[in-house]
Amino acid sequence: MSTTDDDNDPLPPAYLDPEGFLHDPAFHRTTTYGRDSPDGPLVVSYAVAGSVDLNAPVLVWINGMGGHRLAACLLDGICTANGVRLITVDRPAAGKSTAVPLVDRVRLSHEALLAVLAKENVKHFSIISHSNGVIYTLYTLLNLPEGLTVPAWILSSPWVPPFLSGSTLLSIASWIPSPLTSRLGGFVSGLQRVLGPLDAGVGWSSGVVRGVTEWSSGYVSMGTSAPAPAGGTAPTPAASTTADPASEAPENLPPLKQRERFRRNNAKRPPHKQMFGGEYVPPGLFGEGMKIATAEGLQSMGAEAMLCLRQGDGANWGWDDVNAPKDEMKLYERGFGRLETACRARGQSSPLDVSVWYGTEDALIPAKGREYLRTLLCETLGLVKPDDWHEIKAAGHDDTLGLTCMVEPVLKRVVEAQSRLAE
Repeated sequence: MSTTDDDNDPLPPAYLDPEGFLHDPAFHRTTTYGRDSPDGPLVVSYAVAGSVDLNAPVLVWINGMGGHRLAACLLDGICTANGVRLITVDRPAAGKSTAVPLVDRVRLSHEALLAVLAKENVKHFSIISHSNGVIYTLYTLLNLPEGLTVPAWILSSPWVPPFLSGSTLLSIASWIPSPLTSRLGGFVSGLQRVLGPLDAGVGWSSGVVRGVTEWSSGYVSMGTSAPAPAGGTAPTPAASTTADPASEAPENLPPLKQRERFRRNNAKRPPHKQMFGGEYVPPGLFGEGMKIATAEGLQSMGAEAMLCLRQGDGANWGWDDVNAPKDEMKLYERGFGRLETACRARGQSSPLDVSVWYGTEDALIPAKGREYLRTLLCETLGLVKPDDWHEIKAAGHDDTLGLTCMVEPVLKRVVEAQSRLAE
């Protein structure tokens, strides 16, 4: 039987051989760094996806809590289609990366990234950060070595601490007694199972973790379920009859039918809700990828939550001036202020193009937090032009990276930023 709709529309590799796609060596690379560490060289695992052209523009994805390198599989197809090479790195204690003390987490994550860039011979790269990836990205930009250039930074659902945003979701974790903090990863996972059904905007900043309990979450959504009709909800498999092919679980359909169903359902969505995932990967891929991620361990989530909440050694984000007054309410003013000063020093010879993307239904960063950051970045510091601040209607915290209306223009922007470097 043919594996294509027609000769000009072949099925992507993930549809033809999902297992082989997930185990592609490109998604399972490692290197070492920190040779001067008391414990010897540290390991960092990472994935390279998208264009195989070594001269293609490079986009480094610095993911949020629970992020795993295999999430790159979900952006591989759209990055390939847009001629962009994607690199994403497992932070300490995630994937195969060596665990490090919490106090050193941000600094050593930066060193790990530099080691990966050196291994892949990358000198120029744009960055897309998601949620608390903003913490790590800001540190990297403030400590970028000579010889490396970052022309563009895209912030997806950037993290704003609860004391600035008014968010209460993660603040629950601060109630845990300190002897139990080493088990915070399990706590956070359990907390998500409780919070997950409450709102589409609630998530843990990475579809890799959020997707454990709901397939339709965030950027991992393949759009295989029909959109809910106005004023109602989409039918569930339990309420459907097996006689209706449209009601069959998408992973049970033949590959061609899986993609056809995605396209049919996606066409019913308004432009701001259209997705790209199912165009490139089948609906069962995420679950298989999660098995690999879970087997490697999700222990890093505890450290990530402590970092977000600035608890104990997690308060050491590295980019805050140690000699500055410790006014937490001015934390972002100091950090982003240092970046603005650095950008001004670089001048027009090497400008940093910054854009921000949120969802209007982001329950982790509510309107108060988004407005605080918009005022700081657009009005106070001028790091972001007003037209480069985006809020996508009806999108949640982890939805942004799965929406065509965001990812397509972002990838085009990465290509344009790289082109300006060559001028």
